[in-house]
Amino acid sequence: MQLQTALNRIVASEHRHPDVHEIALGVMEGERFIHACRGEWQGGPVGPETPFLIASASKLFITAMVFQLADEGRLTLDDPVRRFFPGELDGLHVWKGVDVTGQITLRHLLCHTSGLPDYFEGRRRDGASLAADLFAGRDGAYGLAEVLGWARDGMRPAFAPGTGMRALYSDTNFYLLAELVARLDGDSLDAALARRITGPLGLTRTAFFKPGAEVLPLRLGGRVIEAPQALASMPGDGGAVSCLADLARFTRAFFAGELFEKGRLADLPPWRRVFFPLTAGTGVLRFAVPGWLPPFRPGMAFVGHSGISGTIAFALPDHKRIIVGTVNQLQDRSRPYRMMMKAALAWSRIG
Repeated sequence: MQLQTALNRIVASEHRHPDVHEIALGVMEGERFIHACRGEWQGGPVGPETPFLIASASKLFITAMVFQLADEGRLTLDDPVRRFFPGELDGLHVWKGVDVTGQITLRHLLCHTSGLPDYFEGRRRDGASLAADLFAGRDGAYGLAEVLGWARDGMRPAFAPGTGMRALYSDTNFYLLAELVARLDGDSLDAALARRITGPLGLTRTAFFKPGAEVLPLRLGGRVIEAPQALASMPGDGGAVSCLADLARFTRAFFAGELFEKGRLADLPPWRRVFFPLTAGTGVLRFAVPGWLPPFRPGMAFVGHSGISGTIAFALPDHKRIIVGTVNQLQDRSRPYRMMMKAALAWSRIG
């Protein structure tokens, strides 16, 4: 059986689920790009150029740009984050009655070891969360001041910065990193992305979301979530738009070391547990399937990032084989991972 046939079967099987309206899956090795898509959009079939929201896979763009700034000598990963936000972060992280915000470094933000609460999905003291509001149809714009206010005044930190091998996945970390990139680049985050990533790689369908952008509808079960103001407010931590072909090219470039010094790939570990089987490294996530789980002996690991919208952008351990895709569905967050594992198994068997 050919790999194209295997991908077609995987996508057809996933598309039969009543909540999966649009789906795309692609694998890339070198210049070889094989893909399968199902669904309809704007009167035509979904294809490798169809734009979709990639949610937290947007964080890979921010990681790449932070690494670039480090290569340029504009920062080091061990710089305190306060250096870039003078007078703005006081009291952001208070642990056991002591303001420890000054201990947070850029590496802590990248590795999710800052202990800062997650402004997006974390629950505030009143029980509310931004994610729940958006999924209920309550849209609204926000900025740095609101994010800092939610994290500082409405939520509690999880642990002191850099405590042991602990990680708390937090969008607050990457909101700060995205703001930092824009400030150091001296222009908007959109301009930084175009100059540093999409322009050099020739990505024509990748940008940070803006209201009115043409993109697949964001789905939660059988509902479409309309949240243009919020999506435009979270560019670097969850608001990028891409397509299957662009996402594959970017992910390949990321793990080939085309965008920053290749030696940084060796510094992605150590891996700290987020929740089984997901761990966090330096700006990336690792999804590791244990060897005792058939049919994955002797185990299987993927490094990259996923997104709550059902997006995957991962490399296999050799950093040469790339798997990207979307099920365009906020519900059943394990579905894109299962699709990725099926693709990886087929690829390993067929080659």
